[in-house]
Amino acid sequence: MTNILTRTEFEEIRAESLKVEEFYENKDGFDVIERCSDRFSDDYIQVVQLRSGLYLEINDYKYRNSLNVENCHELVSPIVSKFYLSGNHRVLTPRTDELNEDYVEQACHNYLFYLPDIEEIELTQAGEHIYLIKIHTDINFLRNFSMGFESLPLKLLEIIENDKTQRFHQPLGKITPTMQLSLQQILNCPYQGMTKRMYLEGKTIELLAMQVGQWENLNKQYNSIKRLRPDDLERVHHAKEILIQNWDNPPSLQELTRQVGLNDYKLKQGFRQVFGTSVFGYLQHYRMEQAKQLLAEQELSVRGVAQQIGYASQSHFCYLFKRQFGISPRAYRASFHI
Repeated sequence: MTNILTRTEFEEIRAESLKVEEFYENKDGFDVIERCSDRFSDDYIQVVQLRSGLYLEINDYKYRNSLNVENCHELVSPIVSKFYLSGNHRVLTPRTDELNEDYVEQACHNYLFYLPDIEEIELTQAGEHIYLIKIHTDINFLRNFSMGFESLPLKLLEIIENDKTQRFHQPLGKITPTMQLSLQQILNCPYQGMTKRMYLEGKTIELLAMQVGQWENLNKQYNSIKRLRPDDLERVHHAKEILIQNWDNPPSLQELTRQVGLNDYKLKQGFRQVFGTSVFGYLQHYRMEQAKQLLAEQELSVRGVAQQIGYASQSHFCYLFKRQFGISPRAYRASFHI
């Protein structure tokens, strides 16, 4: 492969040949629109800020020259959705264990990924027309939904619940007709001003929900094919018993896999198949059930209950309790006085 540009080299070459044809900032009060051309391509970029932690991008790139450029992702990175209306995009990630070293994102397909702190090489051929819609979602925006996380795909669940930096790049298959309708409604929004922002936010969240649903269906299809062997199933139940017996001082995931004789992947998938949640999610659910009992007994303060079940932060405990049961610990305790 020849002519791989660093990001700095690319920016310098682009700046020398850049011609900005249109530029609007806050045209509707919340967006940026740019139409420009440079040595490599003719570009249309629209960025729409919907709310804190959620924004939408519409990208239309027409490449006149091939471009191979290094790209670095920041350590703090959003979850990104991509919907390719046209064009193909090849990416190399040679030093990243969690991802394929060479993959292609294709026209009429959609993807969801979380790729903080990586270096990659993006390759685009001359004549390629890449037209796509991207959604950038901050992890805290997803946490605001506060309940029902246990139904999410495992990789997404672990990031939301544990602040893990485990990366993923998930191909979700072809853009469905329902997705296509929402994408066209975004591109042809009939409103202006605040109404437009509300409309686009609704369609954006709708697309995110459809992507998560598509991922869940892929997992169901996979799990229906790859069932646990009887001895592995026994080990998963053994792991559950270990967690219950040591819920106030649980072993690490690595130690738990060693004790039951299952690798990390099989244990996680086993918990998902058997209990419908992650290892951490199962433990957290059990801890919250213990917290309910302690709160009902009225002997410990809310802080004392939090510490008793292993949470140093009372506020974090209260957040998790309310997320699981829909009521705060203090309100739950007060209900016994009625």
